[in-house]
Formats: sequence, structure tokens, C-alpha cells
Amino acid sequence: MSITIEGTEKRPDQIPYREAFLYWLKLGFVSFGGPAGQISLMHQELVEKR
Repeated sequence: MSITIEGTEKRPDQIPYREAFLYWLKLGFVSFGGPAGQISLMHQELVEKR
């Protein structure tokens, strides 16, 4: 996804594959806790840290 501002195209910062893989691996392990555990983890990682 790209954002166009006054004819210029700005791309969001790229996330390294290793970092993305580790995040989804961690989320997969938490999935045993159900949706409440997943939502809590996603909120902490994506909202508070980034």
C-alpha cells in the first residue's frame, strides 16, 4: 500500500522479515489463550510499542 501526497509517492517503512516472523510466531503461541490473549498481545505490540 502506498500513500500519494501531491503527486509524490511515500511508502511505509519496511519491516524486516525476521522481525515479522518472530512476531507472528509469538502470536501463534499465544493463540492457545484464545482471542483475549491475541488481542492483548497485538495491542501491546502494535499500538504501545510502535
